[in-house]
Amino acid sequence: MLKHLSISGFTLIAQADVPFREGFTAITGETGAGKSVLLKALRIVCGDKAQASMVRSGEEKAVVEATFDISNKPQVKKVLEELELDEGDELIIRREIQENGKSRARVNGAIVALPDLQRLGEELIQMHGQSEQLLLRDTRTHTKMLDDFAGNGELLREYGTHWTLWNKIQDEIRATEERAKNLAAQKDFLKFQFDELSKAALKEGEEEALEEKVNSASKQEAETRYLNEIQGMLGGENGLLDQVQILTSKLRSLAAKLPDYEDHLKSLEEVTDPYESVCKDLLRLRPAAAMSAADIDRANARIAAIQKLKRKYRTDVAGLIALTEQRCEELSSLENLDADLEELTRQSQKALDALQATAIKLTASRQEAAARYDKAVSDILHTLGMPKAVFTTSITMQSLSPNGADKIEFTLAPNPGEGFKSLQKAVSGGELSRVLLSIKSVMADLDRVPLLIFDEVDSGISGEVGNSIGIALKNLGKHHQVLTITHLHQVASRAVNQLAVSKDEIDGRTYTHVKELDHEGRVNELSRMLGGESDTVREHARQLLEA
Repeated sequence: MLKHLSISGFTLIAQADVPFREGFTAITGETGAGKSVLLKALRIVCGDKAQASMVRSGEEKAVVEATFDISNKPQVKKVLEELELDEGDELIIRREIQENGKSRARVNGAIVALPDLQRLGEELIQMHGQSEQLLLRDTRTHTKMLDDFAGNGELLREYGTHWTLWNKIQDEIRATEERAKNLAAQKDFLKFQFDELSKAALKEGEEEALEEKVNSASKQEAETRYLNEIQGMLGGENGLLDQVQILTSKLRSLAAKLPDYEDHLKSLEEVTDPYESVCKDLLRLRPAAAMSAADIDRANARIAAIQKLKRKYRTDVAGLIALTEQRCEELSSLENLDADLEELTRQSQKALDALQATAIKLTASRQEAAARYDKAVSDILHTLGMPKAVFTTSITMQSLSPNGADKIEFTLAPNPGEGFKSLQKAVSGGELSRVLLSIKSVMADLDRVPLLIFDEVDSGISGEVGNSIGIALKNLGKHHQVLTITHLHQVASRAVNQLAVSKDEIDGRTYTHVKELDHEGRVNELSRMLGGESDTVREHARQLLEA
C-alpha cells in the first residue's frame, strides 16, 4: 500500500507531501490544475523514463519519494531479496532527476538500475489509463487474463515443460538432419583423408626417433670413412709403418758398420715402439654399423612423408593422429545417424502426445472458466450504463503455440442486434474503459498488485452510470488501494478518501498544490464539482457524502 508521496521541484509542483489511505481515493480538481502531474510522479517512482522538462524551472533537480507498506506483500519482498535489497515491512523509493534529464533511483537507500526499479514497480502499481486501454485491444493480453481467472498457473507450467521438451527435440532432429546432410556431402572427402592418414599409421615421437637414428648413422659413416683412410695411411702398401721399418733397418745396417750411429738407432727405436702401438690400436678400431644405407634411405623417406602430411594438414603429428580419430568418428557417425534420427522421431512423437494432451486439458479449463468469466464481466457492465451489453470470450483452435492450442479474444455486443465487436477496433474508448473496470473488478481477488490507478476511467460518462462506476471503484477498493482521477461528483462522492489538486499564481509563478480533504473540505470540493456554492448545492453535496 502507498502510504506517502513527497514531491519537490517536479514540473508545476514546487513542494507537496501527500498522504494516502486504504481503499478508494478520488483525485479531483479543475481541468489543468495538475492532477496528471501527480500520476506522472507515481510513474516516475515506478521506473518511467525521466526527462529534463520534469524539473521545475529554476530548480537544480526534481525529487519524488514514495513510501509503501509491504508487510503483507511477499511477492514484493521476493523481488527485493533477488535484488539483494533491504526487505523490511517498509519500502522507500526515491527518484532524483537532474536538470539535464539524467536521473538516479534509490530503494531503501541503495542505488538501483532503472530496469530493476521497473521490475519492482510492476509489483507495486498498475496504471490504467489510455495506454492500458490500448493494451486491452491487444488480443495477446486476453489469454493471460483468462488464464489468471481460471487459475491455470500449474497447468501452464506443465504445458510449458512439454512445449520446451518437444521444441528441444525438434531442434535436435533439425541439427541431426543438417549434420547428416553435410556429412553425406563430404563423405568421399572424409574417407579420402581417413584412408590417407590411417595408411600413414603415425605414432607419437616417431619422427624424432627416426631423425635421431639418421643423425647417429651419419656420424658413424664419417667415423668409418676416416678410420679407413687412416688404415690406408698406416698399414697399406708403402704405408707409414712400412716406411718406419725400412728406415729402422737401414739405420741398423749403418750402425753395424759405423758405431757412431747406434745412439741414433736407439732413439729411433724408442720413438717407433709407442708409435707402432698407437697405430695398431687405431687400425683395430671399427664402429658397429647402426643402419645400412638402405635403412637410412627408408628412414629419410618416412621422415619426408610425415613432414609432407604436417604441411598439408597444417598441424603436428599429435594433430594428425587426432584428425585421424575424428575422421573415423565422423564416418562412423554418418552410418549411425539414421538410427539416431529414428530414435529422435520416436521421442518427438512421445513428447508431442504429452503436449497435445496437456493442451486439451488447458482448452477445457479455459472453456469452463470463460463461461463464468463472461457472465461476471457482463453483470458488472450492466451496472455501468450498459444494461444490454454481452461480453463473450471467443476460443478457437489454432496450431500449437507457447500458450496452448487456443486463440482467445474478448468481444463485446454493447447493444442488442448489433452483433459482437472486437475490442481491437470496433469498441469505443468509453466502452473500453468500462470493460477494463469490469475486468479489474472480476479479477480483484486474484490480482496481486496492491495499488490500482485509473486515469479518468469515467471520461465521457455522466448521470446514473457515474454512480455505478463510483460503486464499482469503491467495491474494488475493498481488495486494493485504488486511485482515480475523476471529474464526476457521482464517482468522487463514493470514494473513501479524496485529494484535491489546485493551481494558483504567485509572483508570476504557477504552483500546483495537493491537499487531503476532511469532511467539510470534501463538501466544498463536491459543491464545486456540482457547479455552485449555494446552500442548496452544498446540502446536496453533503447528502451525497452521507449516502
